Amino acid sequence: MATKLHIRQAQLTDVDLIFAWSNYQLVRDQSFHSDVISYVPHCEWFKNKLTNKNALIYIVEADGKPASILRIDVKPNNAVIGVIIGKEFRGKGLGSLSISKGVAEYFKANSLPILASIKKQNIASIKSFEKAGFRYLRDEKINQIDSVVYQVIKV
Repeated sequence: MATKLHIRQAQLTDVDLIFAWSNYQLVRDQSFHSDVISYVPHCEWFKNKLTNKNALIYIVEADGKPASILRIDVKPNNAVIGVIIGKEFRGKGLGSLSISKGVAEYFKANSLPILASIKKQNIASIKSFEKAGFRYLRDEKINQIDSVVYQVIKV
């Protein structure tokens, strides 16, 4: 396990890292849109996210190496979070630590609750969000997929 975690805002130079990680088979399998992502649309999407004040993308580094990606989209009544853990960091407890770091960073400037929509069968993700302080809110179908929604509020 990493000894030092650092969170930073994503930069344009992170485009290839995020593209590669977003196309991991496990990530695609757990996504609500499981199609492989094409590079050119990804680059356009990423550039738009970086300039959108309601879109936050963080890279969590473990001992200076990218370990996870957190995306938080701020909506009118809440924010929605998505997380990708790098292959070599999975199963080491980094998920909940990364989520906690991202949530703390978000709450420095925002107060809307954060929601996480997770496929019901994604037990590892559910456990990571629970360990990071998220609480079950409701069941939901997303794209005909049985899911759960978890929430964390600023305290």
